[in-house]
Amino acid sequence: MSRLIITFILLLPLGSSSFASPYVPSKEDFKKALNTLQLKEELNQLFNSDEAKDIFWGVSVIKLKDKQELFSVNKNKRFRPASNMKSIIASGALKALSADFQFDTKLFMDGKVENGVLKGNIIVVGSGDPTFKSDAFFKWYEVLKKYKIQRITGNIIGVDSIFDDQKIGLLWSWDDLSNCYSAQISGLQINNNCVEVSISSKDSFGKASVKKFPDTSYVKIINSTKTVDGKNNLKFKREEDSNNIIIEGHISKNTTQISKWVSVNNPTLYFTTLLYEGLKNNGFVVDGRPQDARDVGYVLNRNRSYQIANHKSPTLKAIINDFLKYSINLYGESILKTLGFVYFNEGTTYNGRLAINLIFKQFNLPEDTLFIADGSGLSMLNLISPEYMTSLLYSMSRSYQYRSFFDALSTSGMDGTLRRRLNSEYLIGSVHAKTGYIRNVRTLSGYIDTFGNERLAFAVFANNYNNRLDKAESIINKACSIMRFYKE
Repeated sequence: MSRLIITFILLLPLGSSSFASPYVPSKEDFKKALNTLQLKEELNQLFNSDEAKDIFWGVSVIKLKDKQELFSVNKNKRFRPASNMKSIIASGALKALSADFQFDTKLFMDGKVENGVLKGNIIVVGSGDPTFKSDAFFKWYEVLKKYKIQRITGNIIGVDSIFDDQKIGLLWSWDDLSNCYSAQISGLQINNNCVEVSISSKDSFGKASVKKFPDTSYVKIINSTKTVDGKNNLKFKREEDSNNIIIEGHISKNTTQISKWVSVNNPTLYFTTLLYEGLKNNGFVVDGRPQDARDVGYVLNRNRSYQIANHKSPTLKAIINDFLKYSINLYGESILKTLGFVYFNEGTTYNGRLAINLIFKQFNLPEDTLFIADGSGLSMLNLISPEYMTSLLYSMSRSYQYRSFFDALSTSGMDGTLRRRLNSEYLIGSVHAKTGYIRNVRTLSGYIDTFGNERLAFAVFANNYNNRLDKAESIINKACSIMRFYKE
């Protein structure tokens, strides 16, 4: 019977709409359902198959109602979780902070206004908000106009001291640092700490046309491209410790536009530069320059300065929703350092790690099977066991934060990073999980609703494989199909 069921599962249809309703099992489906013994046999065959060989597997599957283990492979071994680390960070943040928590970025001036002239500086004090966008500046312009300020004699200064000055994660891949998913971290952040570069072909077969958004002097584009008859072959690279973005290669004459988000160096100075340029473009005269307080040794004296405006982020619940569904790395780093600040008054990754361990003590989770190197999962030094992950998923299901956490996970075939995955009619809408992928690592953990009206918590980690990525993902997808047929 087991081979027949596996054959049936592998032939499930793949082309369902992402907006379809979750599949309702029929009486015929229930005849194919798997009891506990059959489920173990099917999963055991899968993870010992020729397709699954040469991959280091870690698996834990438990029933959510009573934490009974249904299947495991290397459940106590430690694995690199990739972006499954985000579920750890999100859980800790929801437990430690209220779902209504908001980041609060504050605008100060440290001088007096006389005859339309601010004799002093404009200062922005960051809160580590990873969601801040430059559109928020327009409300600040209106506030300055209410103060009848037309000219600023001082500088536009950014204070990012809520976080330390460690701008990248531990052991991040150096050749990824130009990419927006590896954006630098700061206590003062804007536009995901990235700039969008778009390139368009030219009929004349000369250099392709390049634009940047926002159109700022902070980054310089070095365009070494050419329009050709052939295929696209482009490389975008930001020079180390600079904001020179080099674009090399060929763009096909049949391609109208290609866009790429590139990280910037020093997000704090990027923030103040955009504010400085925005003020000038909106009629203000600024005598000074954009500055990073760390670079110039500026210290805000609260007794001699005045808060004139602020900007609050969306709620933590909304941030966690985007963080998990769309796997935004910058959110993870910012949340982890924020926890470090809340618990130890210093926003560092190390303090964030200590804070997470303190928060999870209430779950009775062992500290020695979890090592947090960053908040996004980009680092190859992150380690977690499959059993730790399912134990955390079980504990979250018993907490007041469960609804916020569960709703933030991607839903198979419907939204987030699972929008086009696990989308057969049997699986669509039934898997709520976090995906994960870095070099030689593929992971998936979360919850699955079975035909037997059970909800399972599962973690499947694939590490150290030399074969193609799609093989590891295929095995994980098949494991989900098997779990879906479980009926006690």
